[in-house]
Amino acid sequence: MKKTLLKKLMKGSCLMTALMLLSSGLFAGCSDGSSGGSDNNQTPAVTPLTDDEPYTDVTGSPVSTVMAESDENADIQIVMCGDSIMRTYEAADGDETGWGQVLQFFFDTGVYVNNTLSNGGRSSKSFYYEKGRWESVKSILSERTAAGKKTYVFINFGHNDQKYIGNGDTFMNYATFAKENPAGWTERTYDKESNVIDSYDPATAPDNGTYKDFIEKYITETKALGGTPVIFSPFVRCYSSDGVISDKGAHNLTEAYTHTKENEAAPRGNYPEAAEEAAEENDTVYIDLTALSKTYVESALALGKEKFVYWPNDTTHVCAAGALKIAELAVNGLKDKIPELSSHMITPDTRIMVNSNTLNFGSIYPENTTVKSFKISAFNAAGGKITVTAPKGYTVSLSESTGFAKSLEIDTPSGYFGNDVYVRFEPKGIQEYNYNLQITHSLTNPDFGNSPCGKAAGTILLIALTGAGKQKAAEGTDFTVTWPMIDSSKGVLYTANVEPEGVITAGTATLSSNLVASTAKADYVNKVYRSRFASSLEEGWPGSRSESLYLEYKVSSGSSTAFVNQITLNLASSGTGNMRWDVLYSTKDDFSSPVTIVQGGQGTAIDQDGATSAKANDVLTEVKSDSDMGLNITGKTLTVRVYPYMKSADTNGSGRLLMTGDIIIEGIVQ
Repeated sequence: MKKTLLKKLMKGSCLMTALMLLSSGLFAGCSDGSSGGSDNNQTPAVTPLTDDEPYTDVTGSPVSTVMAESDENADIQIVMCGDSIMRTYEAADGDETGWGQVLQFFFDTGVYVNNTLSNGGRSSKSFYYEKGRWESVKSILSERTAAGKKTYVFINFGHNDQKYIGNGDTFMNYATFAKENPAGWTERTYDKESNVIDSYDPATAPDNGTYKDFIEKYITETKALGGTPVIFSPFVRCYSSDGVISDKGAHNLTEAYTHTKENEAAPRGNYPEAAEEAAEENDTVYIDLTALSKTYVESALALGKEKFVYWPNDTTHVCAAGALKIAELAVNGLKDKIPELSSHMITPDTRIMVNSNTLNFGSIYPENTTVKSFKISAFNAAGGKITVTAPKGYTVSLSESTGFAKSLEIDTPSGYFGNDVYVRFEPKGIQEYNYNLQITHSLTNPDFGNSPCGKAAGTILLIALTGAGKQKAAEGTDFTVTWPMIDSSKGVLYTANVEPEGVITAGTATLSSNLVASTAKADYVNKVYRSRFASSLEEGWPGSRSESLYLEYKVSSGSSTAFVNQITLNLASSGTGNMRWDVLYSTKDDFSSPVTIVQGGQGTAIDQDGATSAKANDVLTEVKSDSDMGLNITGKTLTVRVYPYMKSADTNGSGRLLMTGDIIIEGIVQ
């Protein structure tokens, strides 16, 4: 019989609403992705309409995030122990998702998936010793065993065990060899990090056991406390040649690391093999997620679709569709090995996921064009069609340069991964074009995956498109307003310099109530001191834009006719490489209908000589609007806001900082 699992929950700023109840069927064998599927590069099926034809915009209401729900007091609990590939992420524009975050979709409410302890950057070693990680798992096991309840512990490490000497001080606290330490390794000692459990000898760092050693610790300690361990080898990295995942991508490190500081004595070894040996020698269920995911990712590579598995510009972390597939592979591997769990397994419905809720095209001259894109990805697709319909002023295509039309259709057969959809803006007049693009599927309702929620109108998912046709400004007097943001005593300077003096009115920079000035620091490249700002929120930094955290800059035209041609900001992440920022502007007094300059901006990883580097801290990144905005601010005030936040929520509000360089607004006054 069918089991219904999925419910709509409020998450972040998304409000509860009814999109569609997703129903589940009987559990069936999961595909390994090797069945292929269509490349789906169809030509759009509808001829473009002209902007002169009647058009009625479709508006909608905020939608909720699609989440699976279960009762934490269920008779069976699965405790997830893993790294960034497993952890739970806040909704973000990259759609980054962990497989532990979506595993609940594959079980009915008789099983509760507890993914509160997995976190990014953890290795088999660091998770074992860090305060609040493995000790919390053991507490859960003790309590549930005493209550007569069944607990499974899913253990999935390997990525961060491969940190190398070049990673610096964290090296010994995280890194392991797969099965055998080379000579000299065990003699290395480092100071214990502050996050290591108190019961460990404070004189030394965690011991230098192998990956296999730590997997065995998890197995024996789980069993001793009445739990059932399950070992998973790590998901592959997208390191490939001719469509085949390399040995290194499959976590078999056959060559020793070399580094300018120090070369390692031996290759790290084969991590999946070590995990399998530890499981077999201790009579424990083992799932070769490396081999299963290798087949799956290679099927994506064969179609050029790996971008719908992994996070953008990343060969390790996965998006929502990739996380769902990892969970499916894991569950499929378990089906015949643990009957107790198999009886609670269900098959999630088809998911059609969109990774953006808004696209901003800025202001361009009529008859010119600009193109932006978003991704549609799928999980468990088995037929039907996606229809994408563009509003007035816009057309859509599956190609960046050709085939644009008012609508297009995309088949979604079994094995369908996804498509990039390109949206072209071509204003016909000097006006705003703020409308909604519409997305439907013939068999299910699309959703936003783990991207920030937008709106829907019944079964239609909406992407808000903003753009304007602008008027070319006549000649006038050039002006520049600059907020250097720091004075000669390294204090924050909130006033602006206006050149020529008096031609335009510039307000003092202001901070929202929960953003506070912090100590100044020299930027990494130019060695010039810059102002920095911290979050005063009790919970630290949010993992997405908060309306209570921003820097604000204003210019007004007074009685003059004025146009703003460019906005330039210099921003950096300080104390971390994970600071992000959204930059928006508005000419409305209440900052309504803002236009986005950048969303999810981040620091640039370069060194003092401008070469590529792993360092993203304290490196100023230039953020610019269009090179000729032609924004008419006559009789208005232009407000620019910088909203800082973290890649994922961080409780350290004072140690993770936004750094600012010059903030510049340029234009002409007539």
